[in-house]
Amino acid sequence: MAKPNQLRPDQLSHFVHLSKHKYRKHRRALKSLFKRNEYRIEPNTPVQDRSIYKYWKNRLRLFSKMECRDLYMTHELWFSVTPEVVAKFAARFIKSCLPDAEVMLDVYCGGGGNTIQFAQYFSKVYGVDNSLEHLYCTYRNAQAYNVEDRIWLKLGDWPTLSRKKRFNKLKIDCVFSSPPWGGPQYLKSELYDLEAALLPQGLRETLQGLFQVSGNVVLFLPRNSDLGQISRVTRELLGEQARCKVLYVKENGFLKGILCFWGERFYNYHGHVELGHEQETSKPGATSSRIDYSVDG
Repeated sequence: MAKPNQLRPDQLSHFVHLSKHKYRKHRRALKSLFKRNEYRIEPNTPVQDRSIYKYWKNRLRLFSKMECRDLYMTHELWFSVTPEVVAKFAARFIKSCLPDAEVMLDVYCGGGGNTIQFAQYFSKVYGVDNSLEHLYCTYRNAQAYNVEDRIWLKLGDWPTLSRKKRFNKLKIDCVFSSPPWGGPQYLKSELYDLEAALLPQGLRETLQGLFQVSGNVVLFLPRNSDLGQISRVTRELLGEQARCKVLYVKENGFLKGILCFWGERFYNYHGHVELGHEQETSKPGATSSRIDYSVDG
């Protein structure tokens, strides 16, 4: 019988290509992370690092199961994981607009906040990150939510994977990405420059790569993002008549960021979409480029 913290072959298979010989160093490192049970959070033991203490205080907003299941976080993930209620809303909204969609791609998946919620609604979710530690945390966190069998993780630098067209033939129904915002200091700017500050690529290059994979693209961006840049890049890449739907997302009364949607089904959809305790009913052809909803109703 395998030990609880031993990486099993069936688990390794969910880390795409790591079983290949050329990834042997990464495979050994991953096995070591499992063996040491690295990055496990003690939910009732306050963190000593003052820079992440405020995030620890709100830990149940990041992962609601943190008090009853084992969750895993690196230092960086404390301030980069999407709050669970926001991630759940995004997954539900995308599924409502794309009811036949089955396969999602989460670029820069981090600790799996969005990946896990997508796995609640879609049968297969790919997650990409250039940090093996983050992929490890994503898998471990997915185990806490019992969705690890729906998640497939790829280690790699997204700009490089994009140039090599690694995901272009996988019939991805929708691509989601919350690119690194540059840490908490993004709030120091009144207007967030999506070309200069977004990492590791500006908005234009990011969207170019994502559009190669799917016509349905969703970005989660800082609340102070320059909407003029979004509008200009949308028209430059998709034509003068192209549109981007923007939702302002609040949690507990505070604006957390904006969700930007590209793809006709996001603004020409049938039926209703549940938003917190409210519903939006849309008729075919109805459009809305800026909508302000509170996720928690």
